[in-house]
Amino acid sequence: MANERLAQTYAQAMFEEAMASWLTPLKVVAEAIAQRSLVEQLDHAGVDLARKQAMVQPLFPPNTSPLVHNLVSLLASKNQMHLLPGVISAFEHYTQAGQISAHAQIKSAVALTPAEKSAFETKLRAQYGNDLAFEYVVDAEILGGVVVRVGDQVIDGSIAGKLAELKEKLK
Repeated sequence: MANERLAQTYAQAMFEEAMASWLTPLKVVAEAIAQRSLVEQLDHAGVDLARKQAMVQPLFPPNTSPLVHNLVSLLASKNQMHLLPGVISAFEHYTQAGQISAHAQIKSAVALTPAEKSAFETKLRAQYGNDLAFEYVVDAEILGGVVVRVGDQVIDGSIAGKLAELKEKLK
């Protein structure tokens, strides 16, 4: 469980860094374009792409990813630089929606049917919220039933778990 939390911490940091590597330079470029009133020129079909690229090139922060440069060049080539603020806004929305607050692991002795999976997902989302990521694991060692893990909480409904509880009570 500690390893799972540590892995999630690393994954969250990677996700945030990946998003920042796009959002930060895009916001800098969009702000600079707006301050210099370049949108009209960058959207004008009569201005060739090389000239548009020369206008935006000095606006990028150092070490900006080539992918970010390519996106801005694409918008310029399509005369759609006016869309950049909307692209940034939509991207921010997707990054917020993409953040998973909890991970649910459902371990069973045999593979669950789609109907069983759906029932688990419905019940767990009602209890923990809609932003759960589900992972299904088959582990014959639990003998039967299921073990559900959501974040730090574990619900052991397995036969192996019940036998272990019984063994403890008989000691």
